[in-house]
Amino acid sequence: MELAPHAYGPGATREESDAIADRVSIVGERILLIYELPVQSPFSVDVIFDRIERLARAWDRFAYVVDLTEAKRPDPETRAGLKARVLRLLPRITHVAIAVGDNLVMRAMARLFAYGMGLPSVSIHATRAEAIEEARRVMGQ
Repeated sequence: MELAPHAYGPGATREESDAIADRVSIVGERILLIYELPVQSPFSVDVIFDRIERLARAWDRFAYVVDLTEAKRPDPETRAGLKARVLRLLPRITHVAIAVGDNLVMRAMARLFAYGMGLPSVSIHATRAEAIEEARRVMGQ
């Protein structure tokens, strides 16, 4: 299902919720990929992080790649929800590799937000492929 570029909320259909969750996948041993929605919401953050928790439940440590190349800056409520969900996983996160494209503002904001959450290891990349490669390197693959 193709998702429309708007914020989704609790009124989303089952198909829309499943399509949001499907934007999280395993791309390597203990490495997840999150292909972020263009417009995030507290609801979409919860759906995505519920999926992350399900996929990573048996992993003591893991890395993830976030593709923000199509994402807009989240609103304050969404940022707060994102921070809360990341903090729940923080002790298990080894590295976060973020793909931002050539957007210098997004690059700076992603780095500030990631470090502000206390993530232990963060890298910023132009492409998803570069970010996945770095996550694999950090995880020894």
